[in-house]
Amino acid sequence: MKNILTVVAIALFAFTGKAQPFETFHDFRQVTILHDTLDLSIYAGKKVLVVNTASFCGYTYELGDLRVLDSLYGGPNFAIICFPCNDFGGQEPYNDSILYQFYLGNYHVGFQVMSKIAITSPDTAEVYKWLQLQNRNGVANANVTWNFNKFCIDEAGHWIRHFSQTVNPLDTAITNWILSPNTTGVIPKDNTSGIVLQGNPSFGKIDLSIRSSALENFTIELFDLQGKQQAKLFSGRIKGDQHLSFHPENLKAGIYFLRVYSASTSKVMKVCYIN
Repeated sequence: MKNILTVVAIALFAFTGKAQPFETFHDFRQVTILHDTLDLSIYAGKKVLVVNTASFCGYTYELGDLRVLDSLYGGPNFAIICFPCNDFGGQEPYNDSILYQFYLGNYHVGFQVMSKIAITSPDTAEVYKWLQLQNRNGVANANVTWNFNKFCIDEAGHWIRHFSQTVNPLDTAITNWILSPNTTGVIPKDNTSGIVLQGNPSFGKIDLSIRSSALENFTIELFDLQGKQQAKLFSGRIKGDQHLSFHPENLKAGIYFLRVYSASTSKVMKVCYIN
């Protein structure tokens, strides 16, 4: 099959006189840790930081730093995607169901966690072939040799830069890139218009309406202004129009961040809560 595709590519080059364009990050589809298929084109218009992670690595603490990075910049212009992998030191031995509890239960991550993959050959996931090979991404070779390597992808899905595990997620090289202007002309997709906070200030309860055209797993969390999680309000599947009402126990009056996210959307709203 690959030989046939190569012949076709050569024929197209001969006919048009132009090389065919390289793939982009948005051309791939991957499986999430909940075993849903995620079309990476939903990240069009967002910068994306891609990280291969492991639960028993000396760099596992970076999951906390990634969570801080996500709380500071995650939203319509930036997203984090992590790919658990056991290829480096055997430091990610568990299956997806256990990993789900570890990543969301222990580290309370709000960014997208994918199903465990292989990065080293011969079973390398296609998206990681693209990340590591210049002849796929059109920019550079970047061999992943350990956990917590980081790849920067721009709003158009182009490969921008690779960082090794020694570069912390909160390094200014990464945060400056996140804050840099969008030069691609690609406008973020608005997948958050169906998430509406009903009433703000919220008196004794938090009311939220969600409209989802497809059955999706949603998570709703409440954070204080320092990014510390105060409550996990909801985790479950939603389709159609749904109204949710929450009465957080022992929550003091104040200003909080309400985060609502699924595989296709993420929205953070500031809530004034009065008990």
